[in-house]
Amino acid sequence: MLLKWDHIIHYIKNLEDFEFPDELLLLQPGGRHEALGTYNQLSYFDLSYVEFIDVFDESLVKQAAVDSKERLSFAATLERTHYKEGFKRLCFRTDDINALKDHFVSCGREVIGPNKMTRTKPDGQVISWQLLYIDDNSVRELPFFIQWDESDEDREQALISLFQPLTVKEIALVSKDKERTITEWQDLFGATYDGHALTLPGSPAFTITAGDFDGIRSITIASADADVNEVTVHGATYLFT
Repeated sequence: MLLKWDHIIHYIKNLEDFEFPDELLLLQPGGRHEALGTYNQLSYFDLSYVEFIDVFDESLVKQAAVDSKERLSFAATLERTHYKEGFKRLCFRTDDINALKDHFVSCGREVIGPNKMTRTKPDGQVISWQLLYIDDNSVRELPFFIQWDESDEDREQALISLFQPLTVKEIALVSKDKERTITEWQDLFGATYDGHALTLPGSPAFTITAGDFDGIRSITIASADADVNEVTVHGATYLFT
């Protein structure tokens, strides 16, 4: 059962006016999540990407926050975190979301989903996928899980022209309970831990430090052309090496 990092969500207000500093990352038109009141732009490395997201209808976001199926969605996260800009969530890709659900249940965890989702692109094309959430009745914004309705091969063929010559090397996490987070990633996701970073095959390293919040501190991107070492933009820190 595949489990691989798919994307990271960065909430930005007034996204339609945003350009990444010095064009270090190129953003592509995404589309609208009509039921959740959000829209996005995407910056692809390969099939993994940064999802820059904003809100077009706050009333729909508020509905998602209390909906039994959507209360753990990325849209509901915006409401829970009071629309503070910055990195919000991690998403991992799987090739068998029902088997992943069964695995989480066997570990004694409650889940929501899989939920079917769609996004309408500017050209009218509808992209579809399923999402799965771990429900631990906490205020932590845990990773969530996606299975695209198209195969990785078909998606790569459609998106390869948008891939940038960049590699995500590391995503830095912060946890109020570092040991609990490490154990969860090992037991639930099959990650390994070397005393510094959590790793999954085909994914960047996830370093983890203890702190006074649960969340994402920064993302490190390898770029041969980058002259800037650190960019903090709209509440999120990007490191270029």
